Amino acid sequence: MKKISIFAISMVSALMFSSCVDLNLNPLSEGSSDNWYSSQSEIEMSLNDFYRTDFFPIDNTDWGDDVVYRSTTQFPQNGTLTADNSTIATQWQNYYKGIARALRILNNMDKARDLGISEANIKRYEGEAYFYLGFAYGMLVFRWGDVILDKTGMTLEEAYSASRSPKSEVLSYAYECLDKAAANLPSSYSGVQRATSGAAKAFKARIAIYNGDYATAAAAAKACMDEGVFSLHPNYEDLFTAATSPEWIFAFKGDLGLKRYYWFANDIQNYLIRLAGGWGARNPGLELVCAYTCTDGLPIDESPLYNPKAPFDHRDPRMAMTIVPFVTPYSECVVNGTYDPADYAFFGYEHSPSPLRTTVTRISDGAQVSNTDSKARAEHAAYNGFVFKKFSDPSTWISANGFKAPNAYPYLRYGDVLLMYAEAMNETGQLTQDVLDQTINKLRERAYDGTGIDYPKATVGSQAANRTLIRTERFVEMAAEGWRYEDLIRWKIAEVVFNRPVYYLDRTWSGSASWDGDPSTTTAAYQKHIDNWNNGNYPIGGVPEIDENGIADLGYMLTAGYVVQATTRQFNPARDYLWPIPAADRLINENLTQNPGY
Repeated sequence: MKKISIFAISMVSALMFSSCVDLNLNPLSEGSSDNWYSSQSEIEMSLNDFYRTDFFPIDNTDWGDDVVYRSTTQFPQNGTLTADNSTIATQWQNYYKGIARALRILNNMDKARDLGISEANIKRYEGEAYFYLGFAYGMLVFRWGDVILDKTGMTLEEAYSASRSPKSEVLSYAYECLDKAAANLPSSYSGVQRATSGAAKAFKARIAIYNGDYATAAAAAKACMDEGVFSLHPNYEDLFTAATSPEWIFAFKGDLGLKRYYWFANDIQNYLIRLAGGWGARNPGLELVCAYTCTDGLPIDESPLYNPKAPFDHRDPRMAMTIVPFVTPYSECVVNGTYDPADYAFFGYEHSPSPLRTTVTRISDGAQVSNTDSKARAEHAAYNGFVFKKFSDPSTWISANGFKAPNAYPYLRYGDVLLMYAEAMNETGQLTQDVLDQTINKLRERAYDGTGIDYPKATVGSQAANRTLIRTERFVEMAAEGWRYEDLIRWKIAEVVFNRPVYYLDRTWSGSASWDGDPSTTTAAYQKHIDNWNNGNYPIGGVPEIDENGIADLGYMLTAGYVVQATTRQFNPARDYLWPIPAADRLINENLTQNPGY
């Protein structure tokens, strides 16, 4: 007996389904497709249910190199991509379920007219359906290449025999749908967040740039910018804890009362320091730490300002807004020329990963407490010494129930549109100083605002130099927002990054007795650790070389004994740039071909 595939279930749910919202997640929706869409409220319920992460999937935070999770790697970067992977199958399934619903909505608009629904509302309904079709098909071709294209709603028999359409044909249809969405949707709504004309243009830019169509990406990004609806949030750090923002083009808003938690906010214990009750398990990748330029705009391997013994000194302000800063005996950038633990506190505690700092200051009363965020006190303290600050909100994270947080997740924000526009203009040979001033320099100006330091103005160079500038800027501006994996894939540099190991501090610090400064009380190995840290060789020793993509090669640190290899990563460029077609679908449809290598 043949099993019905995920694809078949998704594509023919217009004819065979027990829930009008396709995913069987809405207990209020119990009816057949024949009697649904019989009122305006039913149509709007189906549209409302689009706005969740089943249909707009969010990648794991640690799929890229900006976030690392202890000594664990994920399937996109460890060579274990298979056609049986459940995450891949679920994304494929949900994209097509959403497509089936969108087509069903479009096919029921004559019924909506018979119900007396206004043409203005019908236009919006169609716009939202086209918005999803464009997004879903654009992501399908990015992930899988050639995919099945359905424009009208397939029958059961058609679904069993459907074959893959060329990527170019599917992408062209995605653009067509997003153009229709932009034409049909309003520019904004009052008090709610839904798909808008600007969002359709911004998603078209994202889909185009993901698929290497830079001319289309440039035009779509510029069209979004020219609407004048969205703008940068006034403060970079505040953007990620805000309740609302003019920068959000498409966002998922968390809510403690409704128990809606998105992405990292469903697991904040892994981002909190141990002194605040967290685990410090998901950390900034060392590649990210090295990517922030110095305040002169130069990378750390070129700037005379960079001091590896004080890694936060003279760096792009976004570094200290993204990663919890700490001082070392060599630091110069202390507030007002003096050191105050409160200026380097995180959730009420002075933060220091130094194994020599066996105690740190509790800010509330100035007491010295055991430094469990150091390897000398806790084996599982942040493995590479760094902890994320971005998205953290002491006013809600500590009080959150079960370490859940109400943060909003910006699925697409205006800062991303500016970066896409700069990149697309460069790749089409049209980057000018005016474009840089509208994009990269706007982002830098915001980052430096209030610091008392003039931001380093980006200037036009060769296309290759511009590419390095833009990719580095994107790395740090979008850090830990879940888009780094897509960037590595679309730039075809995953084969470089994911064939290098992940490095951490040597764990032999763990459990060691507090050192009293007497060399006679230490072993030679322990003394080497002490000397390394005192000489500024932790957490990043020396000055790594930064490549043309803004990525540091950290291999020398292992040879020098500064770090240990935590885990390996593996990426096959002949296979892993595309995901496999789910095996279950191919079992019942012999016309579904597989991508190479699977």
